[in-house]
Formats: sequence, structure tokens, C-alpha cells
Amino acid sequence: MTYRRVLGPAFFGALLLAGLLWWAGSSAHALSLPGAMRFFGPDQANRLVMWTMPWSTDLPSSTQVTDPVGAAGHGTDYAALRETAMRVRYVALVLLFAFGALPLLRRLSGPGVRRALVTVAALWGWGIVAAMLAVTVSAPWMVASGGSAGFRLLPRLASAMAQGRELPVVAALVAAAAATGLMTLLRPEATPETRPAVPTLPTVPSTATARLAATLGTAVVALALLVLSNDRVAGRIQTGFGGGGRLSEPGDLLRLWVQLGAWTMPTGSEPGRWLLYRLGDVALLAVVWWGLRLLPVLLDRVTYPAYMLGAVAATTLGVVASGVWNSLLSYQGSTAGPLLYYVAVGSGASAALVFGLLAGCVSTLTVRLRTRPQPSVPAPAQAQPA
Repeated sequence: MTYRRVLGPAFFGALLLAGLLWWAGSSAHALSLPGAMRFFGPDQANRLVMWTMPWSTDLPSSTQVTDPVGAAGHGTDYAALRETAMRVRYVALVLLFAFGALPLLRRLSGPGVRRALVTVAALWGWGIVAAMLAVTVSAPWMVASGGSAGFRLLPRLASAMAQGRELPVVAALVAAAAATGLMTLLRPEATPETRPAVPTLPTVPSTATARLAATLGTAVVALALLVLSNDRVAGRIQTGFGGGGRLSEPGDLLRLWVQLGAWTMPTGSEPGRWLLYRLGDVALLAVVWWGLRLLPVLLDRVTYPAYMLGAVAATTLGVVASGVWNSLLSYQGSTAGPLLYYVAVGSGASAALVFGLLAGCVSTLTVRLRTRPQPSVPAPAQAQPA
């Protein structure tokens, strides 16, 4: 399919994702009503409010908006900054999701149930990343709307960028399924075409090439997970980078973009439980490898944009699977509500973007180097009459 044909499904999914998050954000204040408190419980209702407020366009009930400290009479200016931040957030969400979905939909537009499922998974992972990037882009306006933007600027930017990552996990799945369904309906019927015999690349790489590309790409993610996500390395990142003035304390911001998860060395008390938590990391790498293994086979042509975006989506879904597993282990045997033990499954989306792009670049380069042009068989020469 051409870009013109997949433009509609891509923007339809983007608008649906933005609409779902806007609807959830508009319901944030309803969670403070007495009925919601009795139904969910005070702790779980507050947790839901924390998830929905980053996507709410309503002004928060804060004195910073009505009577800001050190800037009396400028409450409307701070309120306008927050409104600008939310506009930037939703516009960026629509554009990022749509333009990321275009190469995925175009290269995965062929028939088949397996290709459709992979398309949904790829758009699901990319939707989570697009929401994270939208929050990141609007973070400077959001920090400025809180006043005193120069005080601890980098830690406050990191805190603002880390918000709003729970709801897109569900909303992006709905948007991905809707965009894939619309693409299936708009897909034209396949018609045979007669083209001249020219040297072309093989349409499907070999199984050995796909496995090698997936292994090399997964090795990049595994190295980042093994080294940068360790608690000792995280501590060094947190305290090892100095700075002065407005660029002081960059540790939180650096960890946000390099840590796919968090793990510690085993202790002698409960080695079995430590191994159970490590199964989440194994699931992350398994999802990444399987995604990188399927993409060269299902893409109609292996290109850097499509394969790299697919690698980002696979890494993000691996982070989601690891977070869900850790949440289940944390909730095991507890008596409180499940939302209190819910790990922020989108917490590693920033690092998944960085290392997913690197893994996709390595895998794409591997496929292209091992896939050589195969000249077509020339047509037999016909005898010319004397």
C-alpha cells in the first residue's frame, strides 16, 4: 500500500488515542466524588487520579494558579502556560503516532492473520512511545506553569517527563486495533502485475538472516538491561554527574533515558524470589527477540524506518511485559487493592526508545548486508529467421 492509502488509518488511530486519553483525563475530578471513594477505596481512587491528571485539561485546584508564590497577580499567566502545555501535548501525540504509524502500516499491509496481529502489536508499542514523547515535548511548559522553573530544573523536567505513562498502555491497544482494522478494510485487492526482469532484492530474507538480526538486536537491549539497569550503576549515574546552576542534579534525567528496568544482585535470604523477578527480564528479551525475528519476514521490504520503529515497539512491549510480571509478584499474597501494587509498566518507555532504535539499526544493517541482489533468470533467446 502507498502512503496515501495508509494516511487515513494512521490519523484515525492517532485521533482515537488522543480522544481516549482526553476522555480519561476529563474524568479525573469524578474520582474525587464520595461514590468513587467508596467504590475504589481512598488509596486506589487517589492512585487513579494520579494516572489521569497528566491528561486532564482542567486546571488543578492549586494556589499556584490563583495566587502564585512570588508572583502575585499572575495566576492567569501560569494557568495559560498549563493550557499551552496540554495543547502541545495532544497535538504532539496525534502527529507522533500518525507519522510513526505510516511506515509500519505501509510495510505490514499485506494479507494474513499473523501480519495483522503483528501490526496491532507494533502500533500498540509505538502508541505507548508516542504518548511518552508527547509528555516529554510538553514538559517544559508544564514545569514553567508551576513557577520557579529555574529551581532544580533538570529534576523537575525528569519528574514531568515520567508522568502519564499508565493510561496509554490500554488506550494505545484500542487505537492500534482500530487502525489495523480500518487498514484491512481499505486494502485493495491484489492484482498480478507484469514487470520487466531486473535485479531485485529477495522479498523475504532467509530464516538464518532473520535469526541473526534478531540475536544481534537483542544483544544490544540485553547489554543495556544488564549493565545500565543495575542498582549500583544507577547509583553512580545518579551521583556521578555534577553540574552547577540550572543544570545541576542531572541524575534523574539521565536514568530516565538509559534504564529499561531495575535489578539488584541476589541476596542470601530469598534467592528463589530473586529468580522469579528475573523472569520479567527474560520475558523482556524474549519479546524483543521474537519481534525482531518476525519483522524481516513480514515486512514487504526491510527499510530502516519500519524496522527501527518495529524494534522500538518490541522493546516497549517487552518493558510492559516485565512490568506486568513484577506487578503480579508484588500483589501476590497481599490484601490491599491491586492498583496499589501496580508497577508503572511504562516507566522504561524512554529507554526503550533509545535502545530500540539502536537494536533496530543493528538488525536492519545485518539484514541488508546479508541480503544480496539476486539477478533474475534471463528469458531464453528465440531463433531469428534468416
